[in-house]
Amino acid sequence: MRQSLVLQIARPLLRTAAPAASSRCFSTTPRLVIDQRRVAGKIQIKTIDDKISEFPLNEKIAALKVKVKTPGAPLSDPQWLDQLLDSIDRSNQYVLQMNKPDDGQIPIVQVVSRMELIQKINRQEDQKRNQKRLEKDKRPKQLELNWAISANDLQLKMKQMQEFLKKGKKVELLLANKRHQRRASSEEAQALLQAVREKIDEVGAAETVPMEGAILKQAILTVKMRGT
Repeated sequence: MRQSLVLQIARPLLRTAAPAASSRCFSTTPRLVIDQRRVAGKIQIKTIDDKISEFPLNEKIAALKVKVKTPGAPLSDPQWLDQLLDSIDRSNQYVLQMNKPDDGQIPIVQVVSRMELIQKINRQEDQKRNQKRLEKDKRPKQLELNWAISANDLQLKMKQMQEFLKKGKKVELLLANKRHQRRASSEEAQALLQAVREKIDEVGAAETVPMEGAILKQAILTVKMRGT
């Protein structure tokens, strides 16, 4: 009788607990994971207004008086900056500081439109991209060679070296042992070095500096076409 009474009390509790257990078993959290990934990394996006705000404009000019530069005209006499700001269309115009004056000197400014600032930003970004491209072009091209390199792989590396050299690039040949690969003998390493140098001479190139490093360790050959 006592056991039957316990079962009668337990059954409703089991029935009410079942949905909660079922809910936990079948619930998924991919949406939460995606949201966490989205906020995990901070992606900074600069708007055009953010870029404009980096210029020394308007109230950022640390001076009471300024001289205004107008294209095709001499500099103006010193005038109050706040009066100049009151005279422009603040919805589309800015007062831009043009120089970094020494202490006690009056800064030179120019009234510019929003479009002029955007064009200035575009020119600056183009110059930065071109500078990075030039710096990248000046960096030597690097090719890695294992001291125990196979004949086919060596032929491929030498072809790549020749293509870079013909384009006027400087090439760095990095010779080293590769982990988990067969180590070359001293004779193989000497033969490889000789074959590489013969190919360098064959394509009309030369080593620009003595080889750095040592045979069977890490060594660098720096090569470029003769006369460049």
